[in-house]
Amino acid sequence: MNLTTNAVHHQTPCATSVLRFFGVKGVTWNDRTKRNVWDDTMRRSGYSVRSRTSQLRKAEKTVGASRARLAEIAAKEPAILAFVIRVQNHVLVVDRTGQTIVDTAPRRADRRAIKKVMAVFYS
Repeated sequence: MNLTTNAVHHQTPCATSVLRFFGVKGVTWNDRTKRNVWDDTMRRSGYSVRSRTSQLRKAEKTVGASRARLAEIAAKEPAILAFVIRVQNHVLVVDRTGQTIVDTAPRRADRRAIKKVMAVFYS
């Protein structure tokens, strides 16, 4: 009798790369809740992760269009280390100047719609 499971294994190389950039080891996916938990892993490792999505203007809802605004936000908040941007099925890290520094699926002209922007601070 061949017993196989239909369980889906979620690979999260982008979230793992985000954690690795900040020097954090830990899980990125919770099989019980079926949710990405990279931000909670960062919090347990001494980082604060806070949303800055509401500070984007309507015209700044893509990764490429938000770069200048992210630099403005970082200039007003010197404690921000970087931003983690969530797009459809992916996360990437943008530095304080708005430049992408970690992206496992880079784009030349990045028109991916932003779902959430998280500012990362060291607690």
